[in-house]
Amino acid sequence: MTNNFILLIYNDGMIIYLDLLILLNFIYDFIILYTVSYVLKRNISIKRIIISSLIGEISILFLLLNFNYYLLIISKITLAIIMNIISFKYYNIKYLITNLSYFYMLSIILAGFIYYMYLNHINYIIILILLPIIFIVYIIQFNNKNKYKYYYKVGIIFNNNHKIIVNAYLDTGNNIIDDISLKPVIIVDKDVLKNIKINKFHYINVKILNEIILLKCINIKQIEINNKRIKNVVLGISNNTIGIDGINCLLNNNLRKEIIDD
Repeated sequence: MTNNFILLIYNDGMIIYLDLLILLNFIYDFIILYTVSYVLKRNISIKRIIISSLIGEISILFLLLNFNYYLLIISKITLAIIMNIISFKYYNIKYLITNLSYFYMLSIILAGFIYYMYLNHINYIIILILLPIIFIVYIIQFNNKNKYKYYYKVGIIFNNNHKIIVNAYLDTGNNIIDDISLKPVIIVDKDVLKNIKINKFHYINVKILNEIILLKCINIKQIEINNKRIKNVVLGISNNTIGIDGINCLLNNNLRKEIIDD
């Protein structure tokens, strides 16, 4: 032992340094959760990932406790659910399942890579150096093809300069124009504005399928997206939750040219 914190666990002849195991487990959990956040455009803070990764250290106890097979599986799934909720919050079951699916997919890829390293007797130090590089290359390639490329982190600035951050999707089906100002309308969940005091608003007629509804709208100062400021926008408030994975704002298709280069 090099210090008092290092412990040795003998399991079928295998020697495990507990402090190294704790460090590696934290790093692996952090990399996986960060990759999920990047790929799915979750736009979460590093602080939430760090806290979740620390919670993930509980999994080390599974090595020390004599769990039966079924209890072990249930415990691991429960811990994974808790970690994902801490990292990405909970919006609905579909959102949670998507996060878990990518979490386990990336875990399997990582486990396969580590096992390959083990078979080839590659030092853990080399693994620590190569892992971030491999994952960065992987997520860049994956992200170029996946459906989340139209997910954006958007800042909405109100006329009183109050600012909120939302997860937005560029909706090609949203071509709503405000009847009064003739500006494109972006849609947000009403829950996004629960802490915002709205004094002035107006209604516009919006046709959804074969039905005409009144959409409550407010004028805002601007939105910030991709380091751009867009001022010609009106905010529409939806009484229903937006049914897109992890999204609480629908961008207007008329803003496409200002947001991306097709």
